[in-house]
Amino acid sequence: MHNKLLIEKLCSSCMAMVYLVTDVCCLVAAVLSFCINFFIITCFLRKKIPCAENLRLALYLAIGDFAYALAALIHVGYLAINWSNTYLDYDPYVIIFTNSLLPAFLKLVIVINCSMALDRCLAIFFPVHYRNINKIKFANNAMALGFIWFLFDFLFQIFSSEYQRVPNCATMACFVNKIFLKYLSYSNTLSSFFVAIMSVLVFVGIRKFSKKRVGTFTTRKTSTVFRKANRITAGILFGSLFFVVFPSFLVMGFEEVTGKSLFISLGPFYIFSIVVNGFADGLVFVIVNRKHIGSDKNLVDSTVGPKNTVIPVLHQHGPTNSMALPPIVTSSNYF
Repeated sequence: MHNKLLIEKLCSSCMAMVYLVTDVCCLVAAVLSFCINFFIITCFLRKKIPCAENLRLALYLAIGDFAYALAALIHVGYLAINWSNTYLDYDPYVIIFTNSLLPAFLKLVIVINCSMALDRCLAIFFPVHYRNINKIKFANNAMALGFIWFLFDFLFQIFSSEYQRVPNCATMACFVNKIFLKYLSYSNTLSSFFVAIMSVLVFVGIRKFSKKRVGTFTTRKTSTVFRKANRITAGILFGSLFFVVFPSFLVMGFEEVTGKSLFISLGPFYIFSIVVNGFADGLVFVIVNRKHIGSDKNLVDSTVGPKNTVIPVLHQHGPTNSMALPPIVTSSNYF
């Protein structure tokens, strides 16, 4: 009997250490994401970013990542401050209210990411139609849709939770309603699957255009801008696939195979992956546009195409087989 109690105590202590390590990693990543996205938002507010009207989705993404990082700092900070290596006993009201913003803000970020992927799909495959789209209105509609989903998730978690103490557990999976947890798993997975499908389409489109030869009527500068925009777009989508899509599939797959929640086993690791993704988004934006943030010029390098920047004209060799793609704005609305 004594040995059994000793084993249980050791297991509890080991689990507590796993939670602490995960919490510390989350806090470090959340601080980085908070700082870099705060910097981006400040640049927009102070009008230090040229062609800001073409970057409305970038602003909304920075706001979503900033809000998620702030919510993560509050929630994970509470977990870390009240951590114990012997016995964990968190207040369910604090856990639920501080955590309720995280899945909600994640939905906002996912909607913006989907809008970015859709934006590039339209730019690559339907260039004529893309030119006629009001970019600001498109971004505002995406933000409105994300906010609606944000409210739904927030209220769903708040009103469906039972607010009961769960000793020796430091994740929201122990405190929220099982129906909400199932909904959260499936909704994140399905939305991530949608992002993955559109990302593949974008990658295929970029590869298709990269194989085309640039015509003689295209300047080297225009061609370079277009290639850079494609590389940055592919990099951002790849980051979303690695830090958002893959963890969503991992959580759902682990639960379906084992019948247990991965959150209970590893703590808030999913929060860590999301804040890292937020930091990566901000880092890409700052690095690519570092030369023009605060500049009075009317263009931002590679990803903020001015209105007269178009996709390189492409030609097929032959006496009668000359064709040119309709010009479209090289930049997306975001990077």
